[in-house]
Amino acid sequence: MIQVDNIHFSIDDKKILEGISARFEPRRIHGIIGPNGSGKSTLLKNICGIWEPQSGSILLDGRNVTGIPRKELSTLVTLVPQNTTIGFPISVFDMVSMGRNPHLGRFEGLRQKDREIVERALRQTNISALKDRNMNELSGGEGQLAIIARAIATEAPLILLDEPTSELDIKHTLEIVDILYGFKEQGKTMLVTIHDLNLARRFCDTITLLCRGKLHYSGTPEDAFDEERIKQVFEVKVREYKHNDGTFLDFYR
Repeated sequence: MIQVDNIHFSIDDKKILEGISARFEPRRIHGIIGPNGSGKSTLLKNICGIWEPQSGSILLDGRNVTGIPRKELSTLVTLVPQNTTIGFPISVFDMVSMGRNPHLGRFEGLRQKDREIVERALRQTNISALKDRNMNELSGGEGQLAIIARAIATEAPLILLDEPTSELDIKHTLEIVDILYGFKEQGKTMLVTIHDLNLARRFCDTITLLCRGKLHYSGTPEDAFDEERIKQVFEVKVREYKHNDGTFLDFYR
């Protein structure tokens, strides 16, 4: 359970999050949507403890994030960032192995158990054949899968994903969606920021809508894309189309 209670966050006196309150139930895929600059990525960084809100609280199963030791917090929640560019040479296997760091002692190397977990994470993301490749030699989709594999290796029950499908082709997008469904079946909780509103509408269990740092909606996907709400937040109009495969959204000016 993630409980966000009236958090405010600013950088250099610029307000980015203003009074955000929301609950995220376990074992679900929670989509976070909103225009660029609405505070989506900032919310994830506050939840995982990279940044600390100036006021308000964030509770993981009733524990305040700010009171959880960093190493322990890294075993409870992991972040898959937007940018997978790595500024130094490192193999895919070694990158995924970094997900085991929170479970190791100081100067302790990978144990047999850790190697098995890393190999399993590589298999789950279908990148075992790439494990000896340099991260900087991978395509955008392959690199994203490697970073997701690192998150799997942490074994954290809460996974935050910041635009995991942005700029990916349809093949890699569907691979990542399948992985997220697999996480859900394993009992993990996911918060996913996403620009593709049709994708969010189809695979997320809940939708949280942010605009200019404020919460505009949190609830079911069926009610999230109200015509007046979309017009107010995204400054576009929306129509819903029913099809045998589900409901699709058409946006226009």
